[in-house]
Amino acid sequence: MKPGRLSFYLAVFAALSLFYWTSACPKHCECFDLEKNEYSVSCHGANITAIPRDIPKNTTYMDISFTPITMLRRGDFVDIPKLKELNVWWNLNLTMVEVGTFDNLPTLTSLGLYNNSFTKLPPGLFDKLTNLTHFDAHNSKLETIPPGLFTDHPSLKEIFLLYNNIAHLDEGAFGGLPHLTEVTLALNSLTSLDKSAFAGSRKLTSLNLDGNYISSIGKDAFSDTPNLQNLNLNDNNIHTIEAGAFSPLRHLQSVSLSSNELTNIEGIFQNLLELESITLDTNKISTIQNTTFANLPGLSSLSINYNNIKEVDVDAFKDLNGLQTLSLENNEIPEISLEGLYSLMTLYLESNKLQYFPNNLQDASQLQTLSLEDNPIQEPLNAGQFSALFRLSNLYLSNITCLKVAGTLNPKALCGSDALDEVWLSYNGLSTIPATTFACTQVVSTLWLQNNNLTELSPGLFHGLTELTWLDLSYNHLSRLDPDMFTGVDKLRILDLTGNNFTNMAHVAPTLASLPMLASHDLDKNPFVYLGPESFPTPMKHATALDVSGGHIHVVEEETFTATTFPNLTRLLMYDGNPLHFVPADILQGLHNLSAFIADNDPFHCDCQMKGFTTWLHKQAKPPFVYVFCASPPSLQGKNLNDVSPDNLTCDCQHEEAPSIDTSGSDTSVHEGQTAMLKCKISGCPEAEFFWTTPTGAMLAVESGFPRMEVLGSGTLVVTEAREEDTGVYTCTAVNYRGKAKKEVALHVVKT
Repeated sequence: MKPGRLSFYLAVFAALSLFYWTSACPKHCECFDLEKNEYSVSCHGANITAIPRDIPKNTTYMDISFTPITMLRRGDFVDIPKLKELNVWWNLNLTMVEVGTFDNLPTLTSLGLYNNSFTKLPPGLFDKLTNLTHFDAHNSKLETIPPGLFTDHPSLKEIFLLYNNIAHLDEGAFGGLPHLTEVTLALNSLTSLDKSAFAGSRKLTSLNLDGNYISSIGKDAFSDTPNLQNLNLNDNNIHTIEAGAFSPLRHLQSVSLSSNELTNIEGIFQNLLELESITLDTNKISTIQNTTFANLPGLSSLSINYNNIKEVDVDAFKDLNGLQTLSLENNEIPEISLEGLYSLMTLYLESNKLQYFPNNLQDASQLQTLSLEDNPIQEPLNAGQFSALFRLSNLYLSNITCLKVAGTLNPKALCGSDALDEVWLSYNGLSTIPATTFACTQVVSTLWLQNNNLTELSPGLFHGLTELTWLDLSYNHLSRLDPDMFTGVDKLRILDLTGNNFTNMAHVAPTLASLPMLASHDLDKNPFVYLGPESFPTPMKHATALDVSGGHIHVVEEETFTATTFPNLTRLLMYDGNPLHFVPADILQGLHNLSAFIADNDPFHCDCQMKGFTTWLHKQAKPPFVYVFCASPPSLQGKNLNDVSPDNLTCDCQHEEAPSIDTSGSDTSVHEGQTAMLKCKISGCPEAEFFWTTPTGAMLAVESGFPRMEVLGSGTLVVTEAREEDTGVYTCTAVNYRGKAKKEVALHVVKT
């Protein structure tokens, strides 16, 4: 035969084979060619009322789902000699499975009957499935496991029955299974354990009984499962475990008993030589004695969080020289010793009642993570407090009483811990941090200083932290940063300044501009009142996002955001309550890379002052995403600015004009302790926005919340309890879309 003709016949044969396969697929099913002459058939939907009979003989995978089928019968699965995996799932009307249903599937290795509605399965159902290794019937309303369903099955390895209504395990329910390794009975209604349920299944290594109602564990509960390695008993009602209950489990590696009612664990875990992990979170344990965890040489992880532990013997852990992780969070421990914990790498002690730092730190010299947050430690944080921990990498010291009392740090407290990478010092009420505090920790990459009382930072505080990438200074009282604050800190990528007292952008922007890796500027919830050309004296060439949401911005002036100042800005965020009534026409014109301007929940007056910006927006062929809504007038309230015609943006002015200012009647001299009234009477139409600038450069507007200084709606600045340092020149500025006015008032405070 000529080669060309042979190729033709082969192509025709392939096409015919494909046609045969497609045409052979049962109605309402989907068929897929897998590989090596294996096929998958998936049948689902309300049109399938019975198991299809015309399943291709070489099908190896099949699933039946989301059908109204009510029963599986003998003869439903015939003439599928190669089927390996069958899943019948999410058939909510399926309430019965007949004995013999699967008898004609000798090659089946995996059977799933989950998310159905049968309450029982008959004994003998799997007798002919001599190759079955995996069975899953989770969430199927099963109430019982009768003997003979799984009993003595020759090949089953894994049985998953979680999320059913099984209340009792009959004798031999899982017995005589020579290859059974894993059983999951989580989220059922079991109240007790019967050792006979697993009799003869001696290869069982994993048993999950989470989420049942078991109240006690008898000493013989696991006598027939000597090879169990992983045991989960979380979320039960266990209040008693008899001494020796786990003794037969010589190969036990992990036991989890969280969320139970245990008060006493003495004598439960002793002499389990291969045990590696114990979890006892959320119980009612009150004491840990020096015999509680005796002779557990393999234990590497111990967690007893959220208990009532009030007492820990001095040598409670002395024999656990292989322990690597110890977690005792949220207890009432007053003091603790680390004696004998030579391998400990992670220690969590937050939210206890520690009065002192842990004792015998030298024994735990391998420690890498130490968490002491939320403790009433009275002992001072001394120089080199953690110097014995030469590998310490993560140190959590937030909300520590001794730091709150001191209001500062010992400048050498962190010295000797040269490997520190992440340090938390939040919620400590710190008002000052000595300039050399971090001189000993020059590899720190993450530093958390949020929620303190810092009003200023030493200019050299962070110098030398060349690896610092994340610094959180949020929710302090900072109002100014030195432009050289981060000299040499070139890897800083995240700097959070949320919720401070910055009122003048020029007091912080030059510092941010000096950081070459800083892309996002988190300045939200600061009381900024004004953004203008002088707000960004240094180009913010690395900034891709600027967030000044949730502040007090009243005025955004023309030429604030230009291609020179923000060449790479993609997101401008001013949402969530800034009292902005209008923005200038050119606010976005120079930002060629901008993709989004978000300013929702700001009270914009959609009048003539918004006409210029709206006109520009409507003329753009590909405008950025603009999320701005009108708060007034009533006819436009709630409308997206994108949907408002510029023709509807008008002001009720007989004559539009730029604002003018009259400061006559202002106090120019007062004595200490008196109140000074600085007047700023503003005229012009449309109504102008205004703010005051103090001699220190702070910018204030109505409801700024500045100490001793309040701006009234009339324009007057009230300075109460005047001090000598209040002496200087105050400037009132008024802006509308027609222009800008400024006037100065000199105040002298006479010392008494």
